[in-house]
Amino acid sequence: LGTWLARQAMNQTDHVRVENVGGRWTVFVVEDGETSCHDFENEQFARNYADGQRLRLEQQIKPAVQAA
Repeated sequence: LGTWLARQAMNQTDHVRVENVGGRWTVFVVEDGETSCHDFENEQFARNYADGQRLRLEQQIKPAVQAA
């Protein structure tokens, strides 16, 4: 786990990853070179949270489109 976090810190690309770590589901969110970890007992809860974080990160990258 520590090696993975170190590799991700060197990779500045924002992304989200879900892994089973010790029987718990962990969502890793890499944003602006910082990694945060969020643990869940339920896999579907973890995947739903990860999906929401992916959407949030994508919205920050793309400028809002305004109607003319």
